[in-house]
Amino acid sequence: MTMLFDVSVTGLDKVFDMPGTWTDEDYQALAAQLEIEDIEEISGSDLLEMVLMALQDLEPREAADAVLAHKLPAGTKPGIRQNIAQDLLEDQRPWEEAADIRLHAGIFASAVLLQKAFPKSFSRPDMLHLTMHIKGLLPESGVILSNPPEAAFVTRILADAMNENSILERLYDEQLASNFFPDAEGIIWKAEFSGLSLGEPSSAVLSVYSSVHWLDAMEGVSDFQSNAYNDSPDEEESD
Repeated sequence: MTMLFDVSVTGLDKVFDMPGTWTDEDYQALAAQLEIEDIEEISGSDLLEMVLMALQDLEPREAADAVLAHKLPAGTKPGIRQNIAQDLLEDQRPWEEAADIRLHAGIFASAVLLQKAFPKSFSRPDMLHLTMHIKGLLPESGVILSNPPEAAFVTRILADAMNENSILERLYDEQLASNFFPDAEGIIWKAEFSGLSLGEPSSAVLSVYSSVHWLDAMEGVSDFQSNAYNDSPDEEESD
């Protein structure tokens, strides 16, 4: 198969949060859920402080349920939230281990805030930040690099760097080879291009945030080639 990209790993670092995990809009919504009044004109660190104090008025388990109710999809059942809250209190890693991969990023975000509110009850969650320099080898490569990175594209790049025994390859070999990879949205928590050059060749820096569970296999990887591609809209519509 034709290779579209030369890829060089430029960084793999443990981090404890990622940009945009919690916004003022998130804090405002959670504050309303916690029935904090007169918050419309408050922002930034003052708003965060008010939310933390409101959470600290609750028991840790109750606070965890409230935060998870905000960060997880609306249809998440209370029993699932309660189980996740218990896992967090027991120092487990549900942002990697929960059965529904779509919940992982929201669980991580919840753990970030809960640890700030209850540092003695909740462990500080960690994740990995991967950076790669990507060089296009064909004209169509530049088209992909000039648009926001799709989760499916990013996941296929990761898979091309890993051996066939990696967790990613073992669990998702069929989706990786298909034209529709819906679970990629749960694997890639945040990805963005920067430093785009549309010369010949095209190139960009790709920044990826995800759990240790998925990105740990990138440890020791330096240079590789990839034929990663975006999902096909036609496949998604027919699913």
